Amino acid sequence: MKIIKRHKGLAFVCLLTIILVMILFVIFSRMFFSKDKSEYGDRLNGIVNISKSTLEEVKAKILENDGVIGVTVRTQGKIIYTTITFDDKTKKDKAKEIATASISYYDDTVIGCYDLEYILTQKLELKEDEEDTSFTIVGQKTPDNDKISWTKN
Repeated sequence: MKIIKRHKGLAFVCLLTIILVMILFVIFSRMFFSKDKSEYGDRLNGIVNISKSTLEEVKAKILENDGVIGVTVRTQGKIIYTTITFDDKTKKDKAKEIATASISYYDDTVIGCYDLEYILTQKLELKEDEEDTSFTIVGQKTPDNDKISWTKN
């Protein structure tokens, strides 16, 4: 007891250090050892689920358009990623029209929950010493917007 009375300042600093370490342990244990949480936390609560059959239907409807070579549609979190590959005869404006029309293939509840991300590419066979004139366009639509915002290309 004489040591503590003699070193009051040091004892106070040690007590504060122990309290701080305990608080840090509680914070880190909640961060690293949390259970029943996905990597997205609570951001996906109340989101409408999209079945694989719906995604396959959208993919098939997009493939019906002239000039479309391939389509991939996938979801990740609250984003639906759609990649559309066009042949060498398709123009940029026509590609954007096809992508914009694909929004109508989804239900209104899906459009209200998910962000839509579009990547439009053109497959062009180049000959020797020929310049690459193919396009790659990226666009996105959030539930707050009515239209797709396209990159300047």
